[in-house]
Amino acid sequence: METLASRVIERCEEIPADPAPGNYVVVDVIFFSTTVVELFENDAASLRVVDEKPQTLEHKAENPDVCAGGNRTEEYEAAGDYDFFNSPSFVQTLDVEDRPVAMTSTNGGRAINALLATDPDPDPDDVDVFVGSTTNAAALARHLRARDDDRPTYLVSSGTRGDVATEDHIGATLVGRHLEGHPPTEVEREIFRQHLPTAKGEAYLANAHPTRRRDLTEYITAFSERTAVPKLEDGAFVDVSDRLATAAAAKN
Repeated sequence: METLASRVIERCEEIPADPAPGNYVVVDVIFFSTTVVELFENDAASLRVVDEKPQTLEHKAENPDVCAGGNRTEEYEAAGDYDFFNSPSFVQTLDVEDRPVAMTSTNGGRAINALLATDPDPDPDDVDVFVGSTTNAAALARHLRARDDDRPTYLVSSGTRGDVATEDHIGATLVGRHLEGHPPTEVEREIFRQHLPTAKGEAYLANAHPTRRRDLTEYITAFSERTAVPKLEDGAFVDVSDRLATAAAAKN
């Protein structure tokens, strides 16, 4: 019998050239997928994942309304003509409401582009791509369970430059546990919450810039506190949750 463990792809390098039909959830907790969720929580209209960072500026040149993600300075500000970099806390300073966004990352972005480069047979619609993190695990799982869809869900733990990443396995585990109807206990959540900020090592956190410290201690540990569900449609991600409709209804 197929188990959750058998449906975890441990690194983006292990994405098959011809993926089986199903829902593929790309998890890159530090920091790509967590940043993507925050962009949609702040009402971005869409998000296009490019191959290389300079391509985001090309999109912005064609459409000045595009919010372009790219490099950062040593002071943790957006470098050059970029509007932001991969940081869930930094993007809180942006006005992205109803704006298209373009970005990528070494691991999560590469995983998405690897899935985009595949040629599923016989029907490209057999593969749906979502972005998941620790922060939207419950909402994403609810959405997947509610779909009229008997295809399996594959959890893509993006990894770090070819290596397995503990933080991505934790994110994939949270999504998977909610998906199977066995959410983590409060004790498990607290253990994850303690270990996540130091997933890249104690020194990484100890020497982190305040922006990165907020990313690590305030954002990636906000388990299931977000409701955005980014899904790839016609080449760009959109939020397919009912979050905006629910908020609008509450105002009326």
